[in-house]
Amino acid sequence: MIKIKKNLEEVPISLIPAFNDLFLKTGQIPQTTFTTHQKRMDIIKNKTYNDKYSERYKLDDVRDSLIAIYKYKCAYCEQKMERYNVEHYRPKKIYYWLAFSWDNLIMACPTCNGYKGTHFDLPIGNTRISFKNTEANIRLINLSSSKYDAIEKPKLVNPEVTDPSGLIRFQISGRIESQDERFKYTIAKCQIDRKYLNDDRRKILNVFKRDICSAMLISDSNERLLCIKMIVSKFINDSRDEELPFLAFRRFAIENMWLNNFIKEMN
Repeated sequence: MIKIKKNLEEVPISLIPAFNDLFLKTGQIPQTTFTTHQKRMDIIKNKTYNDKYSERYKLDDVRDSLIAIYKYKCAYCEQKMERYNVEHYRPKKIYYWLAFSWDNLIMACPTCNGYKGTHFDLPIGNTRISFKNTEANIRLINLSSSKYDAIEKPKLVNPEVTDPSGLIRFQISGRIESQDERFKYTIAKCQIDRKYLNDDRRKILNVFKRDICSAMLISDSNERLLCIKMIVSKFINDSRDEELPFLAFRRFAIENMWLNNFIKEMN
Protein backbone atom coordinates (compact mmCIF):
# COMPACT_ATOMS: atom_id res chain seq x y z
CA MET A 1 0.00 0.00 0.00
CA ILE A 2 0.97 3.58 -0.60
CA LYS A 3 -0.79 6.85 0.23
CA ILE A 4 -3.13 7.75 -2.64
CA LYS A 5 -3.56 11.40 -3.58
CA LYS A 6 -7.16 12.23 -4.42
CA ASN A 7 -8.50 15.77 -4.71
CA LEU A 8 -11.83 15.61 -2.89
CA GLU A 9 -12.83 18.96 -4.35
CA GLU A 10 -12.73 17.55 -7.90
CA VAL A 11 -15.89 15.46 -7.68
CA PRO A 12 -16.95 13.72 -10.92
CA ILE A 13 -19.95 15.64 -12.19
CA SER A 14 -22.32 12.65 -12.09
CA LEU A 15 -21.82 12.38 -8.30
CA ILE A 16 -22.54 16.02 -7.40
CA PRO A 17 -25.85 16.49 -5.54
CA ALA A 18 -28.47 17.92 -7.90
CA PHE A 19 -28.91 21.39 -6.40
CA ASN A 20 -29.27 24.23 -8.91
CA ASP A 21 -26.78 26.52 -7.16
CA LEU A 22 -24.04 23.89 -7.60
CA PHE A 23 -24.40 24.17 -11.39
CA LEU A 24 -24.46 27.92 -11.92
CA LYS A 25 -21.53 27.75 -14.39
CA THR A 26 -23.26 25.25 -16.68
CA GLY A 27 -26.73 26.71 -16.20
CA GLN A 28 -28.41 23.33 -15.78
CA ILE A 29 -28.05 20.04 -13.99
CA PRO A 30 -26.82 17.25 -16.34
CA GLN A 31 -29.21 14.35 -16.77
CA THR A 32 -26.66 11.80 -15.48
CA THR A 33 -26.21 13.90 -12.33
CA PHE A 34 -29.94 14.26 -11.82
CA THR A 35 -30.49 10.52 -12.24
CA THR A 36 -27.73 9.62 -9.76
CA HIS A 37 -29.19 12.11 -7.29
CA GLN A 38 -32.64 10.52 -7.62
CA LYS A 39 -31.20 7.05 -7.00
CA ARG A 40 -29.21 8.35 -4.02
CA MET A 41 -32.31 9.89 -2.48
CA ASP A 42 -34.29 6.71 -3.11
CA ILE A 43 -31.63 4.67 -1.27
CA ILE A 44 -31.62 7.15 1.63
CA LYS A 45 -35.42 7.14 1.83
CA ASN A 46 -35.54 3.32 1.95
CA LYS A 47 -32.49 3.12 4.27
CA THR A 48 -31.01 0.25 2.30
CA TYR A 49 -28.73 -0.12 -0.72
CA ASN A 50 -30.32 -1.32 -3.95
CA ASP A 51 -28.02 -3.41 -6.19
CA LYS A 52 -29.88 -2.34 -9.33
CA TYR A 53 -28.38 1.15 -8.90
CA SER A 54 -24.77 -0.05 -9.04
CA GLU A 55 -24.16 1.46 -12.47
CA ARG A 56 -24.39 4.96 -10.96
CA TYR A 57 -20.96 4.76 -9.26
CA LYS A 58 -19.44 3.10 -12.35
CA LEU A 59 -20.23 5.86 -14.84
CA ASP A 60 -17.44 6.89 -17.22
CA ASP A 61 -16.53 10.11 -15.41
CA VAL A 62 -16.13 8.23 -12.12
CA ARG A 63 -14.09 5.40 -13.66
CA ASP A 64 -11.90 7.78 -15.64
CA SER A 65 -11.16 9.86 -12.55
CA LEU A 66 -10.27 6.81 -10.45
CA ILE A 67 -8.08 5.36 -13.21
CA ALA A 68 -6.15 8.64 -13.40
CA ILE A 69 -5.68 8.59 -9.62
CA TYR A 70 -4.91 4.89 -9.12
CA LYS A 71 -3.04 4.25 -12.40
CA TYR A 72 -4.85 0.94 -12.87
CA LYS A 73 -3.47 -0.29 -9.53
CA CYS A 74 -5.29 -1.81 -6.58
CA ALA A 75 -5.65 0.45 -3.54
CA TYR A 76 -4.63 -2.38 -1.23
CA CYS A 77 -2.17 -4.73 -2.92
CA GLU A 78 -0.78 -2.29 -5.56
CA GLN A 79 -0.77 -4.80 -8.39
CA LYS A 80 -1.59 -3.59 -11.90
CA MET A 81 -5.07 -4.61 -12.98
CA GLU A 82 -6.65 -5.44 -16.29
CA ARG A 83 -9.92 -6.04 -14.45
CA TYR A 84 -10.78 -3.79 -11.55
CA ASN A 85 -13.65 -2.86 -9.29
CA VAL A 86 -14.90 0.56 -8.29
CA GLU A 87 -14.99 -0.30 -4.62
CA HIS A 88 -16.35 1.32 -1.45
CA TYR A 89 -14.12 2.00 1.54
CA ARG A 90 -17.13 1.98 3.85
CA PRO A 91 -19.31 -0.94 2.67
CA LYS A 92 -22.39 0.26 0.82
CA LYS A 93 -24.47 -2.49 2.43
CA ILE A 94 -23.88 -0.85 5.81
CA TYR A 95 -23.35 2.80 4.83
CA TYR A 96 -26.04 2.83 2.16
CA TRP A 97 -26.09 6.64 1.82
CA LEU A 98 -22.40 6.66 0.79
CA ALA A 99 -22.88 4.40 -2.24
CA PHE A 100 -22.24 7.29 -4.66
CA SER A 101 -19.92 9.41 -2.48
CA TRP A 102 -16.61 10.48 -4.01
CA ASP A 103 -14.58 10.21 -0.79
CA ASN A 104 -15.87 6.65 -0.30
CA LEU A 105 -14.97 5.30 -3.76
CA ILE A 106 -11.62 3.61 -4.36
CA MET A 107 -10.20 1.22 -6.96
CA ALA A 108 -9.44 -2.39 -6.02
CA CYS A 109 -8.57 -5.64 -7.74
CA PRO A 110 -11.32 -8.30 -7.72
CA THR A 111 -9.34 -10.48 -5.27
CA CYS A 112 -8.74 -7.83 -2.61
CA ASN A 113 -12.27 -6.59 -3.12
CA GLY A 114 -13.64 -10.09 -2.63
CA TYR A 115 -11.66 -10.75 0.54
CA LYS A 116 -12.51 -7.31 1.94
CA GLY A 117 -16.22 -7.85 1.47
CA THR A 118 -18.13 -5.99 4.16
CA HIS A 119 -15.36 -6.17 6.77
CA PHE A 120 -15.42 -2.83 8.54
CA ASP A 121 -14.94 -3.36 12.26
CA LEU A 122 -14.71 -0.55 14.78
CA PRO A 123 -12.78 -0.59 18.07
CA ILE A 124 -14.81 -1.93 20.99
CA GLY A 125 -17.03 0.78 22.40
CA ASN A 126 -17.03 3.00 19.30
CA THR A 127 -20.38 3.95 17.81
CA ARG A 128 -21.17 3.37 14.15
CA ILE A 129 -22.33 6.47 12.28
CA SER A 130 -25.96 6.78 11.25
CA PHE A 131 -27.31 9.19 8.66
CA LYS A 132 -29.72 12.05 9.16
CA ASN A 133 -31.46 13.04 5.95
CA THR A 134 -31.05 16.81 5.80
CA GLU A 135 -30.18 19.09 2.90
CA ALA A 136 -26.94 20.09 4.65
CA ASN A 137 -25.84 16.45 4.92
CA ILE A 138 -26.77 15.74 1.30
CA ARG A 139 -24.72 18.71 0.15
CA LEU A 140 -21.69 17.34 2.05
CA ILE A 141 -22.28 13.73 0.96
CA ASN A 142 -18.99 13.62 -1.01
CA LEU A 143 -16.91 15.00 1.87
CA SER A 144 -18.12 13.21 4.98
CA SER A 145 -15.45 10.55 5.57
CA SER A 146 -13.07 12.66 7.65
CA LYS A 147 -15.85 13.54 10.09
CA TYR A 148 -16.93 9.89 10.28
CA ASP A 149 -13.34 8.70 10.80
CA ALA A 150 -12.90 10.99 13.81
CA ILE A 151 -15.94 9.41 15.48
CA GLU A 152 -15.67 5.76 14.42
CA LYS A 153 -11.88 5.31 14.21
CA PRO A 154 -12.34 2.28 11.88
CA LYS A 155 -9.86 -0.57 11.89
CA LEU A 156 -9.68 -0.77 8.10
CA VAL A 157 -7.13 1.59 6.55
CA ASN A 158 -8.26 4.03 3.88
CA PRO A 159 -5.33 4.34 1.42
CA GLU A 160 -6.50 7.83 0.50
CA VAL A 161 -6.21 9.00 4.11
CA THR A 162 -3.53 7.10 6.00
CA ASP A 163 0.13 7.10 4.95
CA PRO A 164 1.61 3.60 5.49
CA SER A 165 5.22 4.87 5.52
CA GLY A 166 6.90 3.45 8.61
CA LEU A 167 3.82 1.42 9.53
CA ILE A 168 4.26 -1.54 7.17
CA ARG A 169 7.30 -3.72 6.63
CA PHE A 170 8.36 -6.22 4.00
CA GLN A 171 10.58 -9.26 4.01
CA ILE A 172 12.97 -10.03 1.16
CA SER A 173 10.65 -12.94 0.38
CA GLY A 174 7.99 -10.38 -0.55
CA ARG A 175 5.87 -10.87 2.55
CA ILE A 176 4.18 -7.83 4.06
CA GLU A 177 3.60 -7.31 7.78
CA SER A 178 2.84 -4.62 10.34
CA GLN A 179 2.85 -4.06 14.08
CA ASP A 180 0.23 -1.34 13.67
CA GLU A 181 -3.20 -2.74 14.58
CA ARG A 182 -5.04 -1.00 11.72
CA PHE A 183 -2.58 -2.13 9.04
CA LYS A 184 -2.46 -5.62 10.55
CA TYR A 185 -6.26 -5.75 10.28
CA THR A 186 -6.23 -4.48 6.69
CA ILE A 187 -3.49 -6.89 5.57
CA ALA A 188 -5.45 -9.79 7.10
CA LYS A 189 -8.91 -8.86 5.80
CA CYS A 190 -7.74 -8.09 2.24
CA GLN A 191 -5.17 -10.92 2.38
CA ILE A 192 -2.45 -8.70 0.95
CA ASP A 193 0.10 -11.27 2.15
CA ARG A 194 -1.12 -13.92 -0.30
CA LYS A 195 1.49 -16.03 -2.10
CA TYR A 196 0.84 -14.64 -5.59
CA LEU A 197 1.62 -11.09 -4.44
CA ASN A 198 4.63 -12.15 -2.37
CA ASP A 199 6.09 -13.93 -5.40
CA ASP A 200 5.57 -10.89 -7.64
CA ARG A 201 7.17 -8.55 -5.12
CA ARG A 202 10.14 -10.89 -4.69
CA LYS A 203 10.63 -11.03 -8.49
CA ILE A 204 11.45 -7.30 -8.46
CA LEU A 205 14.48 -8.02 -6.27
CA ASN A 206 15.38 -11.11 -8.26
CA VAL A 207 15.58 -9.04 -11.45
CA PHE A 208 17.79 -6.51 -9.67
CA LYS A 209 20.12 -9.24 -8.39
CA ARG A 210 20.26 -10.88 -11.83
CA ASP A 211 21.25 -7.57 -13.44
CA ILE A 212 23.91 -6.94 -10.80
CA CYS A 213 25.31 -10.45 -11.34
CA SER A 214 25.59 -9.72 -15.05
CA ALA A 215 27.34 -6.42 -14.33
CA MET A 216 29.86 -8.19 -12.08
CA LEU A 217 31.03 -10.22 -15.07
CA ILE A 218 32.31 -7.08 -16.83
CA SER A 219 36.09 -7.22 -16.72
CA ASP A 220 36.80 -3.50 -16.97
CA SER A 221 36.38 -2.08 -13.45
CA ASN A 222 35.27 1.40 -14.57
CA GLU A 223 32.73 0.00 -16.98
CA ARG A 224 31.53 -2.44 -14.32
CA LEU A 225 31.06 0.35 -11.76
CA LEU A 226 29.18 2.48 -14.28
CA CYS A 227 26.87 -0.41 -15.15
CA ILE A 228 26.12 -1.07 -11.46
CA LYS A 229 25.34 2.60 -10.90
CA MET A 230 22.94 2.56 -13.84
CA ILE A 231 21.14 -0.52 -12.49
CA VAL A 232 20.76 1.06 -9.05
CA SER A 233 19.65 4.35 -10.57
CA LYS A 234 16.98 2.56 -12.61
CA PHE A 235 15.66 0.80 -9.51
CA ILE A 236 15.43 4.12 -7.66
CA ASN A 237 13.72 5.83 -10.60
CA ASP A 238 11.27 2.95 -10.90
CA SER A 239 10.37 3.41 -7.22
CA ARG A 240 9.18 6.94 -8.11
CA ASP A 241 7.19 5.91 -11.18
CA GLU A 242 3.53 6.02 -10.17
CA GLU A 243 2.59 3.80 -13.11
CA LEU A 244 4.52 0.80 -11.73
CA PRO A 245 3.18 -1.75 -9.22
CA PHE A 246 4.46 -2.43 -5.69
CA LEU A 247 6.00 0.99 -5.03
CA ALA A 248 5.84 0.46 -1.27
CA PHE A 249 8.00 -2.67 -1.61
CA ARG A 250 10.49 -0.96 -3.94
CA ARG A 251 10.84 2.01 -1.59
CA PHE A 252 11.21 -0.21 1.46
CA ALA A 253 14.04 -2.08 -0.27
CA ILE A 254 15.86 1.20 -0.92
CA GLU A 255 15.28 2.65 2.56
CA ASN A 256 16.53 -0.53 4.22
CA MET A 257 19.72 -0.73 2.15
CA TRP A 258 18.82 -4.05 0.51
CA LEU A 259 20.35 -2.96 -2.79
CA ASN A 260 23.67 -2.07 -1.17
CA ASN A 261 23.70 -5.33 0.76
CA PHE A 262 23.09 -7.38 -2.41
CA ILE A 263 25.96 -5.63 -4.18
CA LYS A 264 28.33 -6.20 -1.24
CA GLU A 265 27.42 -9.89 -1.12
CA MET A 266 28.33 -10.27 -4.79
CA ASN A 267 31.70 -8.53 -4.57
